[in-house]
Amino acid sequence: MTLPVTTPAPPTSVRQFVVFITTLAAGAVGSLIAYWTWRMVLGVPVALMPGTGIAVPDAPAIVTAGPSWWWPTVIAASIGMALWPVLATHASRISLIGGSAAIVVVSILIFPIAAICIEFGTLANQGWPSFPQVVLAVPSVLFNAVKVTFINLLYCGLITVPVAALVGLLLAAFGRFVTRGLEAVGRD
Repeated sequence: MTLPVTTPAPPTSVRQFVVFITTLAAGAVGSLIAYWTWRMVLGVPVALMPGTGIAVPDAPAIVTAGPSWWWPTVIAASIGMALWPVLATHASRISLIGGSAAIVVVSILIFPIAAICIEFGTLANQGWPSFPQVVLAVPSVLFNAVKVTFINLLYCGLITVPVAALVGLLLAAFGRFVTRGLEAVGRD
């Protein structure tokens, strides 16, 4: 009878360090996915507000009203950083499948996040309606967000979802590699 060979869990400090680094990297990946989706897929311009020194005062067509690009970027980075420890890190190691799942979820959620940011950014630029009107508008905003997500996943999901899965897999593999390297250095 042979006993199964198991690898011991890395020391807590090494594991915490690797989880921290890969969580930050997952947040960075989430923000890059959000920015790319915002600018390239959805084609939303970067808002140039008056007084920033970027917009030309004589050309009002350059000044665009709308939500800032950094709102969905920050939200997607936060979601990526929140999902990574939940899905990718386990008691003994970083999960390759969980890492892929975390980044894929962020890549899918960016479409409703962007749609909601655009809807509420437009509301804010036109002046906020009363609170009951905002509450009554939320189901419509959420329905449109789901519709935008479905359409964009059909349109570009065949590329973005597998790429996000690959990026998550590579990030999780990097975490495993660093953990093994730090364990080897710690044994010497």
